[in-house]
Amino acid sequence: MLTTRSPRILWLLGTSCGVLLWLGASWLQQDSEQQQLRNQQLREAELLVDNAANQLNYALLAGQAATELLLSDGGLNGQSAFQRYAPFILSDNTLFDFVATARRITPPQRLLYEQQQTVILREYRDGQLANAQPRPLHFPVEQQYPENSKALPAQLDLASQGNVDAALQRVSKTGRPAIALIQAGNASRLSAFFSARGRPGDQLLVMGINPGGLLSTVPMAGDVFRPALPYRLRVLLKDRAQTVILDSDGLGHPPPPALPALSSTRTIGGQPLIFELYPTAERDDGHHYGQDAAMLLALAIMATLSGLIVRHSRHSQQAQRQRLQAQGTQNALLQQQLQQQRQQEDGYKQTILRLRAIVEGSGDAILVIGRDGLIRDLNRAAEAMLGQTREVLLALPAGALLSELHPAEPALGFEHHVAPRIGRPFEALMICSASQMLQVEVSLTHVVIEQDAVYIAVCRDISARKASEAALIQLKDSLAEQVETQSRQLSALLDASPMAMAYIVELEFKQVNHAFLDLFHRREDEIIGQSTRILYDSDEHFARTGRQVYPVLHSGQVSQGEICLQRGDGAPQWVYMYGKAVSADKPALGSIWLYQDISAQRAAEDNLRHAKELAEENSRAKTEFLANMSHELRTPMHAILGFAEMGQSRVERAAADRLRHYFERIHSSGTRLLTLLNDLLDLSKMEVGKMIYTMAPCDVGQVAREAVDELRGMAQRHDVHLQLVVHGNAPLYAEVDAFRIGQLLRNLLGNAIKFSPAGAPVQIDLACDPAANLCLSVRDFGPGVPADEQERIFNTFIQSSLTKTGAGGTGLGLAICREIVHAHRGRIEIVPVAGRGAHFRVILPRGSVGASEESA
Repeated sequence: MLTTRSPRILWLLGTSCGVLLWLGASWLQQDSEQQQLRNQQLREAELLVDNAANQLNYALLAGQAATELLLSDGGLNGQSAFQRYAPFILSDNTLFDFVATARRITPPQRLLYEQQQTVILREYRDGQLANAQPRPLHFPVEQQYPENSKALPAQLDLASQGNVDAALQRVSKTGRPAIALIQAGNASRLSAFFSARGRPGDQLLVMGINPGGLLSTVPMAGDVFRPALPYRLRVLLKDRAQTVILDSDGLGHPPPPALPALSSTRTIGGQPLIFELYPTAERDDGHHYGQDAAMLLALAIMATLSGLIVRHSRHSQQAQRQRLQAQGTQNALLQQQLQQQRQQEDGYKQTILRLRAIVEGSGDAILVIGRDGLIRDLNRAAEAMLGQTREVLLALPAGALLSELHPAEPALGFEHHVAPRIGRPFEALMICSASQMLQVEVSLTHVVIEQDAVYIAVCRDISARKASEAALIQLKDSLAEQVETQSRQLSALLDASPMAMAYIVELEFKQVNHAFLDLFHRREDEIIGQSTRILYDSDEHFARTGRQVYPVLHSGQVSQGEICLQRGDGAPQWVYMYGKAVSADKPALGSIWLYQDISAQRAAEDNLRHAKELAEENSRAKTEFLANMSHELRTPMHAILGFAEMGQSRVERAAADRLRHYFERIHSSGTRLLTLLNDLLDLSKMEVGKMIYTMAPCDVGQVAREAVDELRGMAQRHDVHLQLVVHGNAPLYAEVDAFRIGQLLRNLLGNAIKFSPAGAPVQIDLACDPAANLCLSVRDFGPGVPADEQERIFNTFIQSSLTKTGAGGTGLGLAICREIVHAHRGRIEIVPVAGRGAHFRVILPRGSVGASEESA
């Protein structure tokens, strides 16, 4: 049963159902509007990305065109092209805010570059400028415009930054532009890098890109650029680090937390870049969430109070009007943005027209050639040079004008034929009207314009230069012929001169004559181009001579004097040297030197001096010999006469043993006197070459034993012990004169006994050396022989200063020993000893007897 409240309840239920149906329809309408809004946002994002990509593409095209202009002289003519056109490029284009040049330098070139430019390459470390560290390549900044507070530091090594170094190396290798972010202290500069395709080299161009120009922006507070539309645009390098090079919110801001509304990879100048768009906080779906909350709230309220339904409808209509108004505002902003893009494109067209005006005003002929080898465009200078109109030349094969551009193998195509000539200027003959040939220098460049590859040939008329070069070559040949004639005449005069002559420039031989080569025993290839040091025996001699002669030369006088130089075989060469400078005021012209051989004169003087010294020495030796000889002869003669008188006076009363003693002393003194006379006779025979040797096989060991036995009595009287050692068990046979070998041993042993102290031994060794020669040595422990007298004591009448002790001697014994040894084709020498004493060693060949004995 229905109560009085039933109509009210039914009314509430009906109203609630109606409200629910209305809310469902409203929700569907809002979802459709949200989808349209998202589609509109996507279209806006795509337009914004297209606009930024197009701006970058145009920036690279404009930058490449500016590069060809700014680096047209390769930086070799006082850098006039950069200084002249850089202000024009920046004032004409708002895309760029600075322009600079960088130089590609290898590590070996760095030191020379820093010395020539008086600079030091620098880099940023910990935010401070410091000396650049060594790396495979360096790219220092050289020139830039404008030079204000925002300019890059001079000589900043761009290779110190990884992404910049990679971009610069890509530009150097491929010739295509690249984009990177330069960090200069706390500032970041978005830059593009270019190389001149018309004149490739080590110089690159750096152009700073204005982010505001790319994003069609207006400056905001803090010099931060924000897009007109409520989006955040980020551009990243497609590398491992995903380096951010452009951010509409500023490079210092953190990355967005959400995923981008649009991410697109675009290839700009051959370099892949990633474009990301994020909705800003103002463009979120706050209306959507607010409407949903309002709808839920409205549903709850409408369930209890229907009056709120009207209010909710009013709010919903107001929000829809706001969305439509915001969308209209965004559409107006988008239209404004497109209008700005058109204005920029008009500006770009004006820039292109200006660049074309520059090309048209060029005095060089410029041809634009397609990939098929046909001429697509040309300037007025080309028409004037060829003498034909533009209409006739268009679509004409470039090979018809320049034979070097005609493909040798048509099947391979025009591109394959001209590839080796790109970037390498070459000379060619251009076919003009009336079949005239014009000499030109052609620079061929490969350029990509709007995805279309063309070749630009710059032809410069060099006929006047060639004519000047031909005249210079002819003049040079004429001068060279004259110089050659004069040189031959001078060479003929030098070669005909009997006096040695040389032409010297900066201490080097430039020309010598045959007399010089004969005098110094040298070949021409050993002298020409060599330092004059080779004629001197030491650096000190060379420097001392230079200090003496060159002041005289520089004063214009003739330098002359005697000097001892060195021949090619190492022998000394005495010459009288004359020198005269070609021009005293110009030392670089060199000097002329003459050398007169005075070796014969010096040899005669030396021989006279030596003969005088030898005569004086012989006179002294003979005087000393006569003194010694008078003593040696008088002593035994006095003994003979004295003991003869004593025996004569006492013969009747003296005992027999006393008379025997007298006769023994007379006999010994006579024997000593006879020995002296024999030595004198032997020496005289040796000096005149009449000494007779009887060579026969004999046992040299037996000869040595007999000599030792004969002198043992003398040794006992001097209290000296004789020690004979014969090495080997077999007899030591040799083909010698036994008597003279005995005489040799007696002389050596006699000297050893006389000069040995009492109680000292005298050692005699006889053996065969490894070469099967006889080796006889006598060793004593007397005063020895000084080192400076070991050669002189073998001369006649000479005694050692240490053995002139009154022991006697004439100075003939060792001289006779040396003559005997030389007659047996042997040698005698003094062996150095440690301590006191003298050690004489005699080495004699054993002859055929020794050889047969060894073979047996």
